Amino acid sequence: MLQHAQSTSVLDLQSLDALRRQGMQGKEAEQKALRQAAEHFESIFMSQLLSSMRKANEIFGADNPLNTQYTKFYEDMHDQQLSSELAKNGSLGLADLIVQQLSPAGTSNYTPASLLPVANLDTSMAQRGIRVVREETPKEQAPAGILERIPALRMATDDQDWRPASPLEFLQRLAPYAQKAAEQASVSPATVLAQAALETGWGQHVIRTPEGQSSNNVFNIKADTRWTGATVSTQTHEFEDGQRKQEQAHFRAYRSVAESFHDYVSFLQSNPRYQQALEVGRDAIQFAEQLQQAGYATDPEYANKLKRILSGDAMQAIRQQFGF
Repeated sequence: MLQHAQSTSVLDLQSLDALRRQGMQGKEAEQKALRQAAEHFESIFMSQLLSSMRKANEIFGADNPLNTQYTKFYEDMHDQQLSSELAKNGSLGLADLIVQQLSPAGTSNYTPASLLPVANLDTSMAQRGIRVVREETPKEQAPAGILERIPALRMATDDQDWRPASPLEFLQRLAPYAQKAAEQASVSPATVLAQAALETGWGQHVIRTPEGQSSNNVFNIKADTRWTGATVSTQTHEFEDGQRKQEQAHFRAYRSVAESFHDYVSFLQSNPRYQQALEVGRDAIQFAEQLQQAGYATDPEYANKLKRILSGDAMQAIRQQFGF
């Protein structure tokens, strides 16, 4: 229930001036003013949400005789006041976050991310393949009262269901993995990324199990007799005597994309035929050419395809962004 008797109208401009003066009357008064300012900011944010909801609903009231400019005027006033009251009730927890960050009396050194707890997602979100990222507990935790009131916000796409919307998104997502792998193998991270892009069709065709789960195999490394881990079988295309043919093959499966990059490094370093490729690995173009020479793929255009990816706009943007 809204406590109108004790609340200040959101349209009362004099209250804002009073808030400014209050902030100049000592530490305690400053804290109270900060709290009120934070609540006001949260009410503005809430007002934007309500405004968007109203606009989304306008199409349903197009032929409604009660849907007039006067109705909209009073609805807007109501929404602004409602936003103010909801902010005072701490509905979003945004005001608490602002107070903790701007409070001059604060002594804790926790970060904004530590204020956002991990909680279970509802069923509808879980069905969309969205999961909460569980990270290490920060050394300094925010006060328990805040943790109880702020909803879980940190989420990320699951590797099993992730399909990038563009080549640039694919490269941005995998660039950190490529940099780490390239450092371990002393090769060009750009060529490593180009291989992942070529082998998976920019992330759209990662090999999957019959149940639809991703193998996370972004380099399409086959499962030979040396491999003792999980595998997945699928139809693939190979070139023999210049002719493309289809065959059934077994490929390695990983628990994560990071594991795929780690195994890629081990695969190259443990195979003597890639020794020459590794020796020139720092040169993106030569590395691509030597990978084909060593027989990484049977496609006679493999190196040329890698070069086209390397010279593409998306790759150039990533190389500039990540500095390689």
